[in-house]
Amino acid sequence: MSMLTKKQVCEVTSMSLSSINRLIASNRVRPVKIGRAVRIPSDELEAFLQGLKEARDA
Repeated sequence: MSMLTKKQVCEVTSMSLSSINRLIASNRVRPVKIGRAVRIPSDELEAFLQGLKEARDA
């Protein structure tokens, strides 16, 4: 499992930083805090994206 910064998540998903922050605030993506740093586990991001795909296909 790799840990991504919010900036890396933005690059991977083409979402804005404010969108990533809203996902975190709404608990749709759960970050890990390491000291003051915020990291998003890659499996957490994959689960979120999979949920979007399933919702789209339903």
